[in-house]
Amino acid sequence: MVTHTLVFGFPDAMSEADRARFFREGSALVLSSGFADSYRHWPHVPLTDDVGAALAPVFVPSEMAQIKCADLDTMRRLFAHPPLLDFVQRWQAQFPYRAVSVNTKD
Repeated sequence: MVTHTLVFGFPDAMSEADRARFFREGSALVLSSGFADSYRHWPHVPLTDDVGAALAPVFVPSEMAQIKCADLDTMRRLFAHPPLLDFVQRWQAQFPYRAVSVNTKD
């Protein structure tokens, strides 16, 4: 099993309703692709402003998501899946966001 963890930094212009739609559409697309075994997301829980400022983050995270696939080859096929590429392009055009990802073996 391989886990792909994404940490998203969404722009302030993206409302809570937009974020909910982003994750609703994204999870449905990933799970219906046949490549992923699971998908979950959750909000970032920020520290106090004093602590955050002292750490000087690269960007301020908004939410995280994890996708689990059977193996690395399956994950590669998921991320080459044309509907997923379209999803990312569409959302990036509307709300340019940043994301950092990490892959781990379970």
